Amino acid sequence: MADSFSLSFSQNMTNNLFQNRFAEKDQLSTFSFYLDKNLSRLSLYAEGSYSYLFKNPNLTYYVQDAGMDYLHPLNEKSAFYFSLAGRGAFYRSDYSDFNYLSANFFAAFKSYFSQTSIFKSNYSFEYKNYRDSVYDFLSHALIVSFDRYFQTNTTFKGEIDWGYKYFLHPYIYEGEVPIEGHRYFMGGRGRGYSDKQGQKPYQTVTQTEGQGLQVFSLSGLIAQGLGNSVGLNLSGVKQWVLSGQNPFSFIEEFYAVENPSYDRFSWDGYQIGSQLTFLVPWNIQLKLGYTLSKKEFPGIESLDLEGNPLGLTRKDNRNQIEVRTEKNFPQFSVFLSYSYISNSSNDLYFDWNGHFFSLGIEWNIPLGARQ
Repeated sequence: MADSFSLSFSQNMTNNLFQNRFAEKDQLSTFSFYLDKNLSRLSLYAEGSYSYLFKNPNLTYYVQDAGMDYLHPLNEKSAFYFSLAGRGAFYRSDYSDFNYLSANFFAAFKSYFSQTSIFKSNYSFEYKNYRDSVYDFLSHALIVSFDRYFQTNTTFKGEIDWGYKYFLHPYIYEGEVPIEGHRYFMGGRGRGYSDKQGQKPYQTVTQTEGQGLQVFSLSGLIAQGLGNSVGLNLSGVKQWVLSGQNPFSFIEEFYAVENPSYDRFSWDGYQIGSQLTFLVPWNIQLKLGYTLSKKEFPGIESLDLEGNPLGLTRKDNRNQIEVRTEKNFPQFSVFLSYSYISNSSNDLYFDWNGHFFSLGIEWNIPLGARQ
């Protein structure tokens, strides 16, 4: 590929920014850039993204990535790929505890068993260092997948995934942790919020050892072309927590902002989905999707609306509908998307629904000739 530079802008709107029963509206504007430089089999890249929230400006944030990758072909059918990258995320006051610096290493092997079958395996390592050190972690992941393509325009894909995440010192926070019965607001009110002014719901602890989570998952996908302009795919993933549990008593979600305690390591359960893709007149791509998930969060306790423990592990059932349309031009592309999410939970605070809209444009500028 040639060296490239791209700029993008997206405008996002939602009626449930913090994804809970007390829905709050907001708009999120995101400006991004991407730049890469190819040096034979080695390439360098940088990527930045600035996101501004209109009603919650103290949650505005900037994310910067930089890295390099290297491709090493073994023969005409097989190759190794390696990448090394760093990232920094910087939030304003209400979310500044979640500022972090991270390092990522990724290694992959890919081989064509035949013209219609591909074997892939990869390993990834990540280390994150947060301003609030209770969230510091390192993680490992191993993935093996096999793809098979048929002349009937049918694709099968199977994947095995193992992951391990280790929180280095999840119980250290100036010698204190939240007292049971108080929610931990990761969103608009910041860490340690209390309704009583000047009083923070903390208690002193001495436990300082790390804690790990180990997960294993199986996933599959079947895709079928229906003529020249319609495609259908069905996918599913089943995940088990093999050992450990989330060391934090409560977790909350947040629209478009990364949450260190709510990720692929935090749940046990399954997710299934389907998507229809249409190529409509003027080469416009239209996608319709539906996803159902049932998840349990080991270590996370459900509370009543007053913040009192119910003695139950939190369980969520989610339905999500997505519609996306996209049009690609020679040097830029535009998209419009809408999602509706309905989340039911045995913790009523997370019994919610929300609408999410996005409109965006990406401008791609090739630099130099193709290699």
